Amino acid sequence: MFEHMNEELQELLRFPREDLDIELKQWMDIQDKNVQAKFAKELLALRNHGGGYLVIGFIDGNPPVPDPNRPASLENFSTDLFNTIIKRYAEPTFHCMVHLVAHPVTGELYPVIVVPGGAKVPVRCKSDSPDGGKSAKLDSYYIRRPGPESSPPQTGTDWDGLLQRCLLARKEELLSSLAAILGTGPTAGLLGIQSLAKPVHPFAELTAFRDAAVKKLEKMQEEKLPEDAGARLAHGRYIFSARILGELKQLNPHEIVDLLRGLKRYSGWSPMYIFNRKELEPYPAENDIVECWLGRSEQRDPGHADFWRVSPSGEIVLIRGHQEDGSDFVNEEAGKLPGTLFELTLPVWRVAEFILRVKEFGGRMAVGDYRLQFLMEWEGLTGRTLFSHNSRRIMFGESTAHDDTYRTEVEVAPAEVDAALGSIVAKIVTPLLRKFSFFEPPTKLVDEELRHMLGREYT
Repeated sequence: MFEHMNEELQELLRFPREDLDIELKQWMDIQDKNVQAKFAKELLALRNHGGGYLVIGFIDGNPPVPDPNRPASLENFSTDLFNTIIKRYAEPTFHCMVHLVAHPVTGELYPVIVVPGGAKVPVRCKSDSPDGGKSAKLDSYYIRRPGPESSPPQTGTDWDGLLQRCLLARKEELLSSLAAILGTGPTAGLLGIQSLAKPVHPFAELTAFRDAAVKKLEKMQEEKLPEDAGARLAHGRYIFSARILGELKQLNPHEIVDLLRGLKRYSGWSPMYIFNRKELEPYPAENDIVECWLGRSEQRDPGHADFWRVSPSGEIVLIRGHQEDGSDFVNEEAGKLPGTLFELTLPVWRVAEFILRVKEFGGRMAVGDYRLQFLMEWEGLTGRTLFSHNSRRIMFGESTAHDDTYRTEVEVAPAEVDAALGSIVAKIVTPLLRKFSFFEPPTKLVDEELRHMLGREYT
């Protein structure tokens, strides 16, 4: 367990970055009371965010770099000191752990403060900093906001996200307490008490919707397609799922289709696009779900045989084969066979456009504030090699995947998408690309590709 944690913390040093759950700070005098207040502000924000990391010893930049002003000793950067700081400023208080982590390349030590999640009530700053409250202010609640930065909530959506996390933690505590009181063994059975289920994972409903979609598609592929059909997605696929959280309008399938038809396009193959051709139109499925399978009526290659579903309760699933396995890229004479290639920039475009179209759809479907859950998965990666189509990106060496799948979950507010789309996309895509022989994408890759994508016009 410790070795696994140490590897995870070392990755924070190998590839330093700031994100909503990661804050970087340069070296500062930890004995200075105002410096302690600045650290307290970050720790309180990470606690209210649901946990994260405060990494000390790096200067902001693109990418961040080690701060050369390293102190002679790190003995003052201790768990006891940081918990004393928390006790001085946090109400309710909480416990953090400080790890002195060796950089995997240089071997130099850096303090990494691990802040746990699970706050059952929002954490308040209970004291002004010595500089008159400039570094930390009495009765302020700090959260992580796009930028990223630590600051008080500024919108109803900010407060909604904070309170939802606290309510979920209280729900899990209540279920655990009831299970302990009622028991789960033979005695409980004699009393006629059923054992309580484990707390529901926050992505459980979206996962169930995703699983049902996969099951239905696989059944149709088996029953309706020949074995060699490209729409069987034999060499792999990616599955993008989303859920709109909030009060939603009661829409019928026709109204859902109309909303989808009006979404902005960012590429020539937009997700959940409504075609005018009869054989490609969506159709009604069970429970008023709108469904579409482009591979149902003609021979289509994997990257253009989409299957997608949208429910009135705000769940969305898109299943698509790898475009690299189709005619756009395959060239048997050149040795470019299905299942062997993975284009470097495609994930940025596909992830970003899916997020943007779901966010726009959520804005039209929701009544008031809403949040978005995304579950992103890639399958069939083993043996694929990274390449850049038309050599748009300079690449050196060969980067090959040896792990077949990648999956990640993200929950964001629409305001975060507006303010930090690049950060969200990078958080999803960067670990995926690292599956390919530890490939590290250029620091400007996501931002440059997004500028290219957002600058295009499609009607």
